[in-house]
This record gives sequence, C-alpha cells and structure tokens, in this order.
Amino acid sequence: MSKDWRLLAPFFSQHWKRYVFGIMLLIVVDALQLLIPRLIGQAVDAIAADSSSLTQVLLTLLLIAVIIAGLRYGYRECIMGATRRLEYFLREIVFNHALRLPLEYYDRQGPGALMALLTNDASAVRMTFGLGCILLIDAVFMAALSLAIMGSSINWNLTLLATLPLPVILLVATYMGKAVHQSFRTVQESFSALTDYSQEVFAGFRVIKGFASEETVSHRFAALSQKNMDAGMRSSKVQAAYIPLTHALPLLSYAITLYFGGRLVINGGMTIGDMAAFQGYLGLIIWPVMGLGFLLNTLERGAASLARIANILDVPAVEADECDENCAELLDAGVELRNLTFSYPAAIAPTLSNVSLQVAPGAFVGVVGRTGSGKSTLLKVLLRLYDAPPDSVFIGGREIHGIGFRPLRTAIGYVPQDSLLFSRTIGENIAFDKSYSRREIEEAARLAVVDEDIDEKPQGMETVLGEKGTRLSGGQKQRVAIARALIKNPAILLLDDVFSALDYRTQDSLLSQMKLFLDGRTSIVVSQRVAAVRNADLIVVMDAGRIAEQGTHGELLARQGLYYRLYEQQIVNGDE
Repeated sequence: MSKDWRLLAPFFSQHWKRYVFGIMLLIVVDALQLLIPRLIGQAVDAIAADSSSLTQVLLTLLLIAVIIAGLRYGYRECIMGATRRLEYFLREIVFNHALRLPLEYYDRQGPGALMALLTNDASAVRMTFGLGCILLIDAVFMAALSLAIMGSSINWNLTLLATLPLPVILLVATYMGKAVHQSFRTVQESFSALTDYSQEVFAGFRVIKGFASEETVSHRFAALSQKNMDAGMRSSKVQAAYIPLTHALPLLSYAITLYFGGRLVINGGMTIGDMAAFQGYLGLIIWPVMGLGFLLNTLERGAASLARIANILDVPAVEADECDENCAELLDAGVELRNLTFSYPAAIAPTLSNVSLQVAPGAFVGVVGRTGSGKSTLLKVLLRLYDAPPDSVFIGGREIHGIGFRPLRTAIGYVPQDSLLFSRTIGENIAFDKSYSRREIEEAARLAVVDEDIDEKPQGMETVLGEKGTRLSGGQKQRVAIARALIKNPAILLLDDVFSALDYRTQDSLLSQMKLFLDGRTSIVVSQRVAAVRNADLIVVMDAGRIAEQGTHGELLARQGLYYRLYEQQIVNGDE
C-alpha cells in the first residue's frame, strides 16, 4: 500500500464494518438482479404456452423488486454515508494540518491550493470510494456472472457474437470520457478565474469607483466571461457527441442478438423466453462496461487528489507541545535578543543583522525606523511566526524554542499592521480567541477608544461586519484589532504600527487610555510616528535591519542622529 492510501487507514480502521456491510448488500443486490432476466424469460414462455405459472413468476418478480429496493437503500446508505464521513475526515485532517503550517508555506503557496484540497480533492476521493466502488463491483461481479449465465444456460455462440462490440464500446467510452473530463476541467478553471476576478472587483469597489474605471473593469470581466462561455460551448459539443455515441454503440450488440437469436428462435434452438432473458443479461453487461470509462476517470481523479492531500500532509507542521508545564510562568519576565540575524526563506540578504536588545520586565519599548528597516519582522520573530536561529531570542530567560507555540502566543497580545477583521459581529471580532463576558468586551473596546464608534452603529456590538471589516473605517478597524489584543490581558503586548490610520487626537486619547493597562506589562510598540513612542522607557531606532540607536526620547534627540532627523522631519510635516 502506497503512503497516499495509507493515510486513509485511521478512517477505515474505524468505519470498515459499515463500508464492508454496504459492499455485501451491493453484492446481494447484484445477485438478485441476475435472477430478473431469467424470471422475465420464464414469464414470456409462460405467456406463450398459456401456462398457469405466470402468476407465480410475476409475484416472484414483485417480491425480488421490493427486496432489491430495500437492499439498494441499505447499501447506498452504508457506502455513500461512509464516504461522506470520509470526506469529513479528509477535510478535518487537512484543515487542522493547515492551521499548523508555518507562514513560510503560505508565503510560497498562498491559500488557493488549500481551498482546492478542502473542496474539489476531498470530494474526488469521496467519489472514488463511493460511486467508484459501486461501479467497480457492478462491472466485475454483475457483468462477469451475466456473461457466464448467458453462455452456460442459454447459448455460448450467441454470447460471443453479441459481446464482440463491447471492447469497442469500452474504448470509445473511455476515450470520450477523458475528453469530457478535460473539457469540464477547462470550464471549471475558467469559471474559477471569473469568480476570483468578480470577488476581487467587488472587494475593491471603492478603488474602482475612485478611479472611475468601471468601463475598464467591465471589459476585463467580459473577456473572462467570453472565455468561460467558449469553454462551456466546447464542453457542450464534446458532451453532445459523447452521449449519442455511447448510447448508439450498444445497439450493435442488441442488433446482433436480434438477428442471430431470432434465427435460433425460428429454428427451434432457443425459446422466446430465452431470447428475452438473453437481452436482459446483455443489458446487465453493457451498462457496467460503459461505466468503466467513467470508473477509470473517477479512480484516476481520486488517486491524483489523494496524492495532493498526502503531499500537503507531508509538509512539516509546527507543533504546539514543545515545553514543560512551567514554561508559561516565565512569559511575563522580559525579552532578550542576542546577536539575532534572520532571513526570510526566499530573501537574498538578512532582514535582521546582529540585533541585540535587552527589554526589562514590564518595560515599554518603542521601535521606530524607516520603511523596510526590519521593525515588523522583529515582532514576527518574537511571536515565532517565523523561527529565529537557536540561542538568539530569550523570553523570561528561556530560549524561545523551549516555549511551546500555544503558551507563547496565548501570553502575547499581537496587533499586526494589517488589522484583519472577520465577517462576524464587532463583539465576536473582539472576543475572537475564546469566550469573554459582555463586560470584558466592552472594557476592551473602551481601552481601545472604539466604544463610542461602536455605540453609534445601529446594532452596536452586534453589528455584522462585511468582508475584512469593510463596514468600519481604517482607524476603527485598527482599534477593534487593538481591543482584540487587550481583552486577552496578555503578559507581553506587541503593537505593529497600529496608529497609522488614526488622527493625532485619537492617538493621544488611545495612548492615554492604555497607559494604566501598559503599566508593569512588557510592551513593544512599532510605529512610524515618533509621537507614539516618545514616552517609552526605551526607544530603539532600526535602520537596514540593525539597531542604529537606542535610548530615551531626550537622549536620542541630544545625539542628533537618525532619530533626531526623523523627529525633525515629522515636525516639519506637522506630524508632531
């Protein structure tokens, strides 16, 4: 068993009884269906002979039909129900694994591949073990036994003649099935491009309106829509040829049966009932054979999809159980960087070079510097969104790799530059990581100076935000994100340029409200604005991935270095 199929072992070890029972019911149904052509033949002979046995035959047929209906429901419930659980199982393991993948993976791949795994690929594997299993058993069991019964109980010569077209039917069905599948895939890809562009347009509608580019966007949409329509037309043509052709070819087998079987009936070598039974068995062979093309395509898609799922599961995940039970107690102690040098996986040069910094427990540290100087990267490393080299980052005197991801990130409140909000209520966005009381949510909003803005909304905290928080202004989104960090009551607070969308009056009000909250709490605040960090215990000035200066606001101004120039520039621009 390949490693791809082996990942399904945990599922089938739990659900194999239900699945196997469904297969057994399917085999019983197929066996009962093999009785029907023979009974129909007996009924025809009984009619021809005006025999009283016709009633008994018809009652037997009715009884078998009822039993088949019940058993067919049973096997579909077992097999298809089990494969629905299989789809759920695959989505669960992929989603949970994706949650633990490092950010480097998303930097390389993006979320699109994962979305395809959770939707198309999981469904393809379900189809393989559901409908694919049913088609396979029908093709192997029912078709093979029908062939044997036709030859042994009716006429071998007629059986061989009637089945001569079957290889041609199989080849055509397989070839045309692949063409249909390929055309359908092209349609899906063009439709995906169309929906992606539509989503992007409606998400960025403000930009489109602002640039008066509705006509340009409309032309681009029309081009993608035309491409999708062309692909759909080509797919329709392929399917238009596939269906008549695959339905016409079996008529060759029926024509051969009528001609040679009819001659046997005329010559007395076969009864009319045998002829009717032969036609029934021929139907039980032809349709499974035609389904083999679809079956092979389903198996191929399922194997490819399972391989893609296995590949993502092979990507090493970030585990969250790497520390002892006492590691969380050290998280309020302070931060130390020792000659930290860090490079992103695809970067040519280091983003941080020989950064050494001592942050005392409970200190408020401000980090300023030009764009691209490594400020945001510093916070990401502290949060272990990206892993620093060993023995370069210490929290509470403990090397950061000895602290589990969960306790580390639980004890840190982090607000990134991009204040992503979810399409839920404002209250749910603030209380994002776990359940909080209404009082705690409102207090966090008050500390983030966003409570009045929320109260002005018609539904207040129950206001449902649009995608990425589009019903809020940039400054409101930043403050809701700050409230989301504050409600955790974290031991360490990391704020990454969270004042950029705020006016200075709101910024001062926010800093004033947070003053008591920050008191005695280790806080590192990254900001482009000197005014936001001027009261920090320590100000660190970053430049080209290095610490250019550090000290208090007064000390740095006295040195008249980079910090002084940034300060002077902001005064000139009216930013101070």
